[in-house]
Amino acid sequence: MREVDIEYFEHLETRLDRAISIAETARERGEDPVPEVEIPVATDMADRVENILGIEGVAERVRELDAEHSRERAALMLVEDFVEGSVGDYDTKAGKVEGAVRTAVALLTEGVVAAPIEGIDRVSVEQNDDGTEFVSVAYAGPIRSAGGTAQALSVLVADYARSLLGMSPYKPRDDEVERYAEEVALYDKETGLQYTPSDDEAKHIARNVPIMLDGEATGENEVSGFRDLERVDTNRSRGGMCLVLAEGIALKAPKIQRYTDDLDDVEWPWLQALIDGAVGSDDGAEETTPEEAEAEEVDGPPRVKPKGTFLRDLIAGRPVFSHPSEAGGFRLRYGRSRNLGHATAGVHPATMHLVDDFLATGTQIKTERPGKAAGVVPVDSIEGPTVKLANGDVRRIDDPSEALEVRNGVEAILDLGEYLVNYGEFVENNQPLAPAAYAFEWWVQDLAAAGANVQALEDSPYVDLERPDPDQALNWARDHDAPLHPEYTYLYHDLDVEHLVELAEGLADGRIEDGALHVPRSEPVRTALETLLVEHRQHESELVVPTWRPLVLTLGLTEGLELDWSMDDLSESARDWDNAMKALEEVAPFEVRERAPTRIGNRMGRPEKSESRDLSPAVHTLFPIGDAGGNQRDVAKAAAAGDELDGTQGTVEVELGERECTACGARTYKPRCQECGEQTRPVYQCPDCSIRAEPDESGRVECPKCERELSNVGTRTVDLGREFSEALEAVSERATSLDIVKGVQGLMSRTKVPEPMEKGILRAKHGVTSFKDGTVRYDMTDLPVTAVRPNELDVTVGDFRELGYEEDINGEPLEHDDQLVELRVQDVVLSDGAAEHMLKTADFVDDLLTEYYGLNPFYDLEDREDLVGELVFGMAPHTSAAVVGRVVGFTSAAVGYAHPYFHASKRRNCDGDEDCVMLLMDGLLNFSKQYLPDSRGGRMDAPLVMSSRIDPEEIDDEAHNIDTVDQYPRAFYEATREMA
Repeated sequence: MREVDIEYFEHLETRLDRAISIAETARERGEDPVPEVEIPVATDMADRVENILGIEGVAERVRELDAEHSRERAALMLVEDFVEGSVGDYDTKAGKVEGAVRTAVALLTEGVVAAPIEGIDRVSVEQNDDGTEFVSVAYAGPIRSAGGTAQALSVLVADYARSLLGMSPYKPRDDEVERYAEEVALYDKETGLQYTPSDDEAKHIARNVPIMLDGEATGENEVSGFRDLERVDTNRSRGGMCLVLAEGIALKAPKIQRYTDDLDDVEWPWLQALIDGAVGSDDGAEETTPEEAEAEEVDGPPRVKPKGTFLRDLIAGRPVFSHPSEAGGFRLRYGRSRNLGHATAGVHPATMHLVDDFLATGTQIKTERPGKAAGVVPVDSIEGPTVKLANGDVRRIDDPSEALEVRNGVEAILDLGEYLVNYGEFVENNQPLAPAAYAFEWWVQDLAAAGANVQALEDSPYVDLERPDPDQALNWARDHDAPLHPEYTYLYHDLDVEHLVELAEGLADGRIEDGALHVPRSEPVRTALETLLVEHRQHESELVVPTWRPLVLTLGLTEGLELDWSMDDLSESARDWDNAMKALEEVAPFEVRERAPTRIGNRMGRPEKSESRDLSPAVHTLFPIGDAGGNQRDVAKAAAAGDELDGTQGTVEVELGERECTACGARTYKPRCQECGEQTRPVYQCPDCSIRAEPDESGRVECPKCERELSNVGTRTVDLGREFSEALEAVSERATSLDIVKGVQGLMSRTKVPEPMEKGILRAKHGVTSFKDGTVRYDMTDLPVTAVRPNELDVTVGDFRELGYEEDINGEPLEHDDQLVELRVQDVVLSDGAAEHMLKTADFVDDLLTEYYGLNPFYDLEDREDLVGELVFGMAPHTSAAVVGRVVGFTSAAVGYAHPYFHASKRRNCDGDEDCVMLLMDGLLNFSKQYLPDSRGGRMDAPLVMSSRIDPEEIDDEAHNIDTVDQYPRAFYEATREMA
């Protein structure tokens, strides 16, 4: 690791340690459910796995295995440790299998997502009809977050453990096999699957998989054919099971086979039939490969087949920008800019303006290929749109300011411009590479291959290789026998041969005047020029083309506009070809490449997002007030409700957990004893046996005598008027100075411990609200960026130097605001809205520290520039791990920019996903597991662990960032042209 990187990580961890120390001191003084910070620090993936599972000793073993083996192989080797008992403290077979399965899923998902704890409901040992034991794994809906590979491998892990423990495979009954097929089809109809196996495939898996796939009911509808089965608890669809069977085993069969082949104790030969597509096939016909199915079976140029799936589920008011592979739509170009990659798509900012800004930075689009969706980013180094104005002028717009000037006068958008995509997106989505736009980076390699001294041309102050004048471009093509420069290569592939001939004949009737070509106006010529995207002016009687030489010579005319060929002179193959390109090969004096062979259809998915994360309805405090506060859950209104005469004024009946002081034994519902000030703990006592019990590892409590499940929750009468009054006094506030303080109707956590009322009062004072876990959050659409300039982020070069940035990307000393700097992996850029929200949150935290905890303020910020350098948590909704980030600047776009590794560490790409940020000290002070809902998925979207350092070697890049520069080898371009 570079010295500068070591210093960077040490800087982050030093600031983190200081904040944790202050937060620990604060929580020892307050009435938080636990008197210490509840988010453990994980410095690496192994730490996250151990912390999220709570299994001691896992981290050390994971580090040993991960250093020498692939992640998948390490997961399988851990099974042996669990079975032998060297890892985990499990006495039963079911416990050993469950520990192995949960740990494997946690390892495969890098200890970030909630799938290992929320997606696996239980593991049990059951009996086959012949009396032998088999393993049943019950999955829940959150297993979706693990992804198909981890889902499938969780079954393989369970089978490996079963085999090592000497248990038999699952032997399904015929009605259970039929039930699996019916249930998968029902779930797909209700919810939708990424891949839906046929009935035959589902039955094939059900008959052969050695583990019983089970799960809890998630669907609304019931199966009709195979109901009330003895070994299936529900008649509704089991979502987790369906996901594992369909998107795991069925979809990932080839990948699973690679691992079964390496295991002596596990044999899944039945996978081969799934891989071969032979399940349910009687004729033995050969299967068509995806590449073969993708290619058009026509006598013409290589093309990918149009796909219209992105047009499904259109939403009113969200436009379609182009239909599948239609001319005029976005033109595919391979490459990368510093703000591209990770499932984004680059479009020219002029295009954004010309579509009435429905496309904005961060807008999600549903796209034809390579994936299902992408996040839009502006890239001004690609070609912009071509438009026809109301006066008839056809112009290409490469300047956003020009787009704003002319957009009210645009009659038609003839072409949306280029669509920049990293080729790794095709790899990631298992899509065949489509023929790409013939762009400058291809042409310059063709020129070098033709023998030109490209380096000398690049070094010459008199040559503009990227935007040459027409004469220079023509000379290069003729002198070096190279293709014509793309700047003057028009979209001839969008014309058929007849229209090409009509255009050539029309140009031959023109004249050269004042350096421009004047052509008699005719409908065929006008239409052809617009189709080719040739810039020109349209008058009532003629069409004027200022840059005419490349067009005229390409069409086989002389500079004197003489035409010496006709349709009859073309070969039969040229006349029969799908477009005019073969005809051009015969008439043009130089090679002409297809300018834009692949168009990308897409539509708007959803707008970019930048707004606070609120519960519905929004609340300030996680203190229950029942129905007393009315529709707005107004705490002040609830505190004043009731009858003063009968003593009910300000009292509410709510469900709270009973707790006992660890020192004096007093009973209360608060985390801290009101009598002696010591911590309290939940009390569990059986109402029938009067026996007290303690929670097990899962948090469940059973009476040791009657085995009844126990709870400490009961209905209590709370003097809300006194609580509210004392809380106001404690933080030196008056009810009249607050607009409204909103509470919750009831608590959803297992022990139903309320949050201190003081926190809600201070949130209301500063205009922020609480999420389900007590934190204040702000959502932003994810976008990547790998290099930035200080002035782009509304900060100074001095700010950057204070953050430790010393050099620009060229190694030059950082001295100016416009120098380009490589962004560090945990640095983030906040939207303007997020910055404003973070300032309010910082003021809330400072008030909390001084007025409630009795400490000094931590932030003391005056304006948003003071936020630069502060630490935040970044977190994705389906995960249970927060990532520490550092604020380095701001953007007016409604998005959150960060290094691709930062987003990847949250297991997110940037196809329109939105994640939250939390101010560091707010999370440390206010998060508690005791507030989380006691329901399936309650621990998702909660920072059960924090990653203090991002290790790029741990990140599963999944091909999003395969290439590091936007210069692709010439052989790559040739391969896309020869794909058919």
